[in-house]
Amino acid sequence: MSPAARGAGALRLPEPDVARHLERVDPAALHSVTLAGVDLTGADLTALDEVQVEGSSLERALAAGGRWRRTTLVDCRLDGADLANLRTEELTLMRASLRGVRLTGAQLTSARLRAVRLKDCQGRLSSWRGARLQQVVLRGCDLSEADLADAVLTDVLLEECDLTGAQLSGMRCERVQLRGCRLSGVGGVASLRGARVGEQDALELLPAMARELGVAIDG
Repeated sequence: MSPAARGAGALRLPEPDVARHLERVDPAALHSVTLAGVDLTGADLTALDEVQVEGSSLERALAAGGRWRRTTLVDCRLDGADLANLRTEELTLMRASLRGVRLTGAQLTSARLRAVRLKDCQGRLSSWRGARLQQVVLRGCDLSEADLADAVLTDVLLEECDLTGAQLSGMRCERVQLRGCRLSGVGGVASLRGARVGEQDALELLPAMARELGVAIDG
């Protein structure tokens, strides 16, 4: 089977390589620094500036309403973190796990995600405008009314995600697959060109496609 035929559904992402022994650090010291193997579980991370963290735990971190600037997280777990209404600038996530993360209203504009797994995340009204997602799996995530305009998706799987009312204008897809997603009311549906969708997903897309083509559907 060719890579194109396999599509994003064949993605197998590694778990983050988090250090076995983690050192607790003071979150106030997270400014213009690179750290590895640190324990930031439940820490207040509302302000990160020019920080790179590797092989660490940020599980249940508290960053709601905060701001992350030039932040890079590699081989990190963020499971259970509260990132609602977080504003980011130049955010990079690589080999990261986000399970049960609150992303409601988060501003992830131009973020870079590679080999990242998101599961059961709440991302309603979040913004991924101009973001680049490569080798990313999203399962059971609420992305209703999210803004994915001008995002670039490569080798991405969206499974059982809620994209109701999401804005997709200008989004580019390469080896992208949608399975069992809610897609009613999406805007910019033509930007899914090149994506693979299940039969039920395709049926949900029909009204949006008709609307963009100016076709009236009689009820």
